[in-house]
Amino acid sequence: MSEIMHLIKIRAAQGKVYQAVSTPEGIRNWWTRDAALDPQIGGAGEFGFYGHRMVIKVKVAELAPPAHVAWDAVSSTGGAFDGTTISFDLKSEDDITSLLFAHRGFKAGANNIASATTRWGFYLLSLKRYLETGKGTPNPEDMELIR
Repeated sequence: MSEIMHLIKIRAAQGKVYQAVSTPEGIRNWWTRDAALDPQIGGAGEFGFYGHRMVIKVKVAELAPPAHVAWDAVSSTGGAFDGTTISFDLKSEDDITSLLFAHRGFKAGANNIASATTRWGFYLLSLKRYLETGKGTPNPEDMELIR
């Protein structure tokens, strides 16, 4: 199984970063405006992209405030994320929060991992910008990805 991992440092309190990755209000500011999520273990989430042409449905698998969030991808358009897990692990030191992101479980040889790696990197930088400046670039404001 293949995986994507990113480590990013954000000048924001750990609780603020946790809120941004664990609630629909937070997610709408950096990943996609089309976000619905029941932020409790077992809760369902649905994230739409490009006018709902791409949809990812998740189940909240783990929550350990303010340090860990994990989702199981239940279904996705074209099956690209089906059966994968997405996690955010947070650690804070001196008002800088380190976020270790992992998206695991891609089927071996899947071509979608290259695109997903680029997109996650872009959106994690959007998360950083949102938390440090107040303005991220969530879908559909992510025009840099399609130009």
